[in-house]
Amino acid sequence: MKTLLSSWLLASLLLLAGCQTLGSLEAPEVSVSGINLNKVSLFEQEWGLTLRARNPNDRQLTLKSMDYEIYVNGEKFGRGLTAESVTLPAMGDATVKTTITTSLLESLQKLQQIQKDPGKPLTYRLVGKARVAGVPIPLSFDKEGEVKLPAMP
Repeated sequence: MKTLLSSWLLASLLLLAGCQTLGSLEAPEVSVSGINLNKVSLFEQEWGLTLRARNPNDRQLTLKSMDYEIYVNGEKFGRGLTAESVTLPAMGDATVKTTITTSLLESLQKLQQIQKDPGKPLTYRLVGKARVAGVPIPLSFDKEGEVKLPAMP
């Protein structure tokens, strides 16, 4: 009985310590730093995205992976995954390179919408989850921003 009580008390203390650590940990802030077209084929395109991950915490974080969706002008543009570990210094940032694939038809439809008002900046929304080493649950992020496209000749 004494052993069972001691085990329960130890497990409770470990759980409380874990919750306290998670409670003071802020999710990384992730934004789009760059986008370029890597490959084009008859049916799909591969886009290279450079994401900037900022760590608002006073301790270093290691991102094990990210799973995200990017929306452009309110419509889903693509979904991406990263599997490369990236270390974010305390109160610092780092870039993460990733790719997304889109279909030709969807891209052409989006391009037609963009061409209707070429001077207007594109709005984007990046929504996802980051898996951080030492943290049992993924940390969510949601970032909105604007990108102005260069003028077309």
